[in-house]
Amino acid sequence: MNEQSIKKLKNKFLIISMCSFIAVMVIIGGLIYIGTLTVSRREAHEVTQSIIDNGGELPSVKTVIRDDGSDDNGQDSEDDEDITNPTPKENLNNFLKTLFGSGRNILSNKDQWYATRYFSVIFDRQNNVADIKADRIASVDLQQAKQYALAVSKNTFSFGSIGNYYYQVSKQKNRTIVVFVDSTNQIRLTNRILYMALILLGFGSIISFLVLRALSYKVIAPEIRNAEQQKQFITNASHELKTPLAVIKANTQVQEMMNGKDEWSESTMHQVDRMTGLIQNLVTIVRAEEKEDAGDRTDTDISEAIRDTVKSYAPVAENAGETLNQNIGDGIHMNAVESQIRQLATLLIDNAIKYCDEKGTIDVTVIQKGRGIRLSVSNSYSDGKNVDYSKFFERFYRADQSHNVDKGGYGIGLSIAESLVKQYNGSINASWKDGIITFDCILK
Repeated sequence: MNEQSIKKLKNKFLIISMCSFIAVMVIIGGLIYIGTLTVSRREAHEVTQSIIDNGGELPSVKTVIRDDGSDDNGQDSEDDEDITNPTPKENLNNFLKTLFGSGRNILSNKDQWYATRYFSVIFDRQNNVADIKADRIASVDLQQAKQYALAVSKNTFSFGSIGNYYYQVSKQKNRTIVVFVDSTNQIRLTNRILYMALILLGFGSIISFLVLRALSYKVIAPEIRNAEQQKQFITNASHELKTPLAVIKANTQVQEMMNGKDEWSESTMHQVDRMTGLIQNLVTIVRAEEKEDAGDRTDTDISEAIRDTVKSYAPVAENAGETLNQNIGDGIHMNAVESQIRQLATLLIDNAIKYCDEKGTIDVTVIQKGRGIRLSVSNSYSDGKNVDYSKFFERFYRADQSHNVDKGGYGIGLSIAESLVKQYNGSINASWKDGIITFDCILK
């Protein structure tokens, strides 16, 4: 895992954590807001319905209180009921009524009854205004009351809100009653809860981001240590393996000088060379995964660098009986390390030559793509129909028996290519269609 991968892991942790926090906060705040709004609408509906049931006027306070089960003095008619020691069930019921609304007893309190501001408009059968009752509100005159009623009487829903009023339309047999209840305080409370939730969400998100950002370093610290230990292990192992390989090679060479070459010494030398190349490639992977300093990148002529690489491989392809074509645009430049671009092109072209069908064709294409480039290397590959191309960039992976050691590969060239591409915030993928396999790179 290189520095860029670790950074992506840290960012992924931050994004997931922040999204989870924001989602929870939005759900909690939304439920509180919706709950408050629902209770306000329910209470307003109870009041408007009571007014409609009473013919467009608020029932008298005595009537409401008697309907609630109390006498004119506000005393409960059940003398034998102990109201000073309510049962747990009564406590629960009272709590739920307070939390979600009080049923049809919203006007049973005298203060609530006197504080209710409303007006109602009654239409006759021909939809003409028959009566307007606006003596319980000072902010609306008769003309305004009529305009409000005409505006909401055409609405689809019989209950809703307009401005600071909740309204209800009741179409009866010989008339239509439209009641408006002033809910300024309820609407203001609901809006205040919404604004406070949004403010808390904003400040909470900022604080959480700072805390999570600090914690993210601790979360990924083990990954950083593991990545560094892996790099150190590969570097140390490579260094330690070079000495015995050098000794084996030297001893084999001495043996050949003394006894001449035979199939055993040639096999030993071949395997030593392969081991040496493998070790060098492992070191190359480690270096490729190390993030280059952006200051090392300069304006590079990508067209010229890849043309030179293709030119150097033309004899190799010709000796293999393959045709190497190029379609490279002129004047394609990008801030890059030229040696890395050449190495990337070398890995892809070398891979294409090794695994191209006999007398097949290899095509190298380079085009400008925004501020970056697109490098595509394709070759004939008739046996690639049922191959899992998602695994091509795994180290030491070989797709089939044709990808064998006799072709001189190690199964890590494409892994190195992927590491190089990631340094440029790009992507690389392999695809197969109509007998052609294509490796497509995007460098940014």
